[in-house]
Amino acid sequence: MLERSKVSHVIFWLLAVEFLAGSVWGVHRGLYALFTRDILLVTSFTQTGFVVSMFGLTKAVTNLGFGALSDRVGRKLTTIIGMILSGLGGAVIGLSTTYSHMLLGTALIGLGGGSSFVGIMVSMNESVPSGKRGLAMGLFELAAYGGSSFGSALGGYLAAAQGLRLPFHMAAIISGAGAGAAFLMVPETRRRRNPAAEAASPEGAGGYGTVFRCSIPLYIAGFSSKIMDSLVWSFLPLHLAALQMSIVEIAAVTSAFTFSWALSQPLAGHISDRMGRKRIVVIGLASSAVAILPYVLTRNFILMFILALLLGFSAALFYTPLVAMVGDLAPPNLEGTLIGSYRFFRDMGYFVGPTLLGAVSDAYGLQHSFYITSLSLLVTTIIVGIFCGETRKPALQDTRSRVAT
Repeated sequence: MLERSKVSHVIFWLLAVEFLAGSVWGVHRGLYALFTRDILLVTSFTQTGFVVSMFGLTKAVTNLGFGALSDRVGRKLTTIIGMILSGLGGAVIGLSTTYSHMLLGTALIGLGGGSSFVGIMVSMNESVPSGKRGLAMGLFELAAYGGSSFGSALGGYLAAAQGLRLPFHMAAIISGAGAGAAFLMVPETRRRRNPAAEAASPEGAGGYGTVFRCSIPLYIAGFSSKIMDSLVWSFLPLHLAALQMSIVEIAAVTSAFTFSWALSQPLAGHISDRMGRKRIVVIGLASSAVAILPYVLTRNFILMFILALLLGFSAALFYTPLVAMVGDLAPPNLEGTLIGSYRFFRDMGYFVGPTLLGAVSDAYGLQHSFYITSLSLLVTTIIVGIFCGETRKPALQDTRSRVAT
């Protein structure tokens, strides 16, 4: 096992690059809806939601493909490619004049996000002992959503001062910095295959089918989490704009959600390391289902801000432990593949959710998208509670080194 200082160095730079990747995502999620409405003059909720659907589809497919590819070519190259693609996406949106340009730029950001996020996530998973996997995934999500919160706030400030195009040009610059940091400072963590060790593991004896079957409730929960995030990303800004809130106020509310979500995730992961994953996931899903509903009952900015903080905390309770549960199940030689598969199904919620919520909003009114999201989380709570087993068992803890020498 590498000395603690070496592990800390690896983790620091992985988190730094993830923060930059999340910042690019935050610029997009905070401003794309307003950019589409005010610059591209798109008024349809369905078309607005389909932008996030494009992001979700490309990110989901990339998670699946690049998760498996990272098992072969390494995590570092996967991360660098992702940062470059995200930068290209930001540049395309910053220069866009048509809705199709927005879709193209969003697709590139989705491809880049899928590649960089899965590369860094698997590297994090490989860089710590399994007994600290929940905490590691919490730190990963803290960097991702902390970066997203920073990007949303920075984008809102730049948009208010210089217009809606400048933030996307800044996103391209941030991506370039992330690619450079990944190339210069992030080591390769992929371990060489050890057939004897794989055969000795519980899953190495041929139980891969069982592993994937046990993952199905986790995939459903991940899918529902992105329907909720699609609501916050696509339709909450439009809901706030309809209440005559300013760009700065809208950015503050969306940033509060991602800030609270990010800050709470290491705690949620650490608790799941100590107490088990399932009960934390069920509590988080149920409380999120309840926390969404008050958004349609108030017009007060301060209350909206507080609600965003509460929803972010509730989301953190299930978001990080779900990823840790997948890591608990993953055989060593399929770590990238299984995590990529989970992220595929999770991010497909970005594809289905915005289109579904947009269609419902066009047909019945924007508030109904909040009701549908709450219902989906409630159903998911029941599925996980009934069909999902606890994966964090002390008897199955893996004490091997998780960092490549």
